[in-house]
Amino acid sequence: MIYDPESLRRFVAIVEASNMRTAADVVGVTQPALTRSLKLLEAAAGGMLFERRSRGLRLTPLGRLVHTQARHFLREHQLAEAELRALKNGEQGQLRVAAAPVWMTTILPPVLANVHQRYAQLLITLTSANYSEALAGLKEGEFDVFFGGFQRQESLPSFLVRKPLFDAKLVIVARSGHPILTSGFRTEDLIVQPWLSYKSEIAYLDTINASLQETCSSGVKASLQCDSMLTALELLRRGDYLAVLPSSFLSSANGQGLEVVATDLPAISYQSGPIYRRSLEVNQAVRLLLEESERQVSAFSLR
Repeated sequence: MIYDPESLRRFVAIVEASNMRTAADVVGVTQPALTRSLKLLEAAAGGMLFERRSRGLRLTPLGRLVHTQARHFLREHQLAEAELRALKNGEQGQLRVAAAPVWMTTILPPVLANVHQRYAQLLITLTSANYSEALAGLKEGEFDVFFGGFQRQESLPSFLVRKPLFDAKLVIVARSGHPILTSGFRTEDLIVQPWLSYKSEIAYLDTINASLQETCSSGVKASLQCDSMLTALELLRRGDYLAVLPSSFLSSANGQGLEVVATDLPAISYQSGPIYRRSLEVNQAVRLLLEESERQVSAFSLR
């Protein structure tokens, strides 16, 4: 019963509505029928899945685990049905991709264009997400593939595959002609510059402060914070800001007019590549997506 798709759909509807009556309307059954379905699922799971609160229902620890597994199972079921439809009438279904800024703006655009040349009927939804957001989405079935940096290397569920393609290196960036590039450079000069901070899961600027504090007994603070990478790059081109960004931006058109500020600070790097659902390894469109991604990384000389 716990792996019955309809039972799990009803359970997920209850979680999203936090109210039995609303969830019953969403799935199109009576409230007593939905209550019976929940009791059967709780019996199969071996415990209560919800606590009743004054403001609605709240998942128990067991309920949170079942919810994660339910979202995963329903996505796998959906993918299996899509594969069968594709074999039957040529439909290609939907692929949900999440990506970090370097991949979103630099690597993936030509990759997705090439995939669509072969699979024109495939619907690809592309969402900007950081590592933590994407990993949670992968676990719950919200995303199928994530492209980005692996800021952490924790173990993944067995249904996910991590494939490092290159080492992303963080560098200090300034516009061409910035005064700091044309004068005799000292590490101490970094402290007095205006800084731009790109805010994502982890502010890149924060990564160099430990090294700066060791060298100069002081870190740096942002004069400007921005959560759009394209806007941040344009601001760098137009102002005398410094920023800490992945060096791979400078390998593309997005990095035009920007240069690396060479310092003696320790290098900061992490692996980058796709994390994807293992069941999709047999999907031809996904295989092409991964192959094209690897080819594009090589074309940008990111390896």
